[in-house]
Amino acid sequence: MAFDYDFLGVGGLAVDLTLQVDQLPTADGKYPAGPVARLPGGFIGNATCAAAHLGLRTGYAGWVGDDADGTLLHADFVRWGVDPAGLVRVPGEPTPVTIVITSADGERLILLPSCALYHAPLTPDQIALARRAQIVYTFPRDVPWCEALLNAAHDGGGQLALDVETSAPLQGDDLRRMVQAADVAFLTRRSLAAVGAASIRDLAAAPGQWIILTAGSRGAYGFEAGRKKPVFQPALPVRVVDTTGAGDCFHAALLAARLDGASLSDALAFAAATAAIKIQHHGARGGLPTRAEVHTLLDAERRKDRS
Repeated sequence: MAFDYDFLGVGGLAVDLTLQVDQLPTADGKYPAGPVARLPGGFIGNATCAAAHLGLRTGYAGWVGDDADGTLLHADFVRWGVDPAGLVRVPGEPTPVTIVITSADGERLILLPSCALYHAPLTPDQIALARRAQIVYTFPRDVPWCEALLNAAHDGGGQLALDVETSAPLQGDDLRRMVQAADVAFLTRRSLAAVGAASIRDLAAAPGQWIILTAGSRGAYGFEAGRKKPVFQPALPVRVVDTTGAGDCFHAALLAARLDGASLSDALAFAAATAAIKIQHHGARGGLPTRAEVHTLLDAERRKDRS
C-alpha cells in the first residue's frame, strides 16, 4: 500500500516555558534563573520534528488554541517540514504549556499544567490520517484513544508506536493490554512498573514487536518478541548540555531505522547516536540532527572501536 506519511505524530503538543538554573530547586529555596523562553515543545511534537529532520515524510494530528502559541506551534511544524494537516485550532481554549526547568549539568524538571485540549476527542479526519501512515506515534491517553489509532494504523497496513511515559494517563491492566497490542512501545523503569511488568520480556508477544526500555545516561534495552534476551545499547559519551527532548529524538530515530529495515541492535545504535547529538544543544528541538550527521558520528564510533 502507498502511504502518505512515514510517521504521523498524534497528541502530546505544547509550548515549553523554559528557564535555566544552576541547580534544580528543592522545597523552600530561592534560586537565580535565566530569562524565560517560549519554545515549541510537547513530547510527540518533538519526536515528529525529529523524524522529519531525519528525512521521513511526517504529519501531525492534535489540538492547539486559536492564539499566539497555537500559531507558534503551527509555524514550527511547517519550518521542520511536518505536514500539520491534522492540527485543529480550537477557539476559546488556550494552547497547552509545559514548564521546563534545566540545570547547569543538563538535568531537568518538567511541570505539566492541566489543559482541556489534552482531553479532546479524535476527529474522523485525524483518524483518516492515521490510516495513511506507516507508523502512528502517540501515547496511551486512554483505551478508546489507543484502540482507535491502533485500528486505523493496522487497517491501513501501518504500525502503532506508543511512548509510555510515567505521566501516562492510562495505568494498570488497561495500559499493559495497549502496550502489548502496539507494534513498538517505549518505556522507562518507572513506567514499566506502572504496566505491572518485571521485565520488558514480559510484554513482547507478537512476532516483530519491539519493546524498548530507555535508561537515561546508561543507555537503552530492546527486546524483540521471539528472542531469548534483550539487546543493550550504551549511551554515547558526550558533553551533556540539555537532556530535554532527548528521549523524543531517540524514539523518532529508532522508528526511522525500523522503517529502513534495520535490526533491533542497529536501530538502537542509530537512535543512541541521534540522541547523543541532540543533548549537546539547548531546547527540546535544538540540535535535532540529520541522517547524514548521525551516520558521521556512527562511523567515528566504529573507527574508535577498531583502533
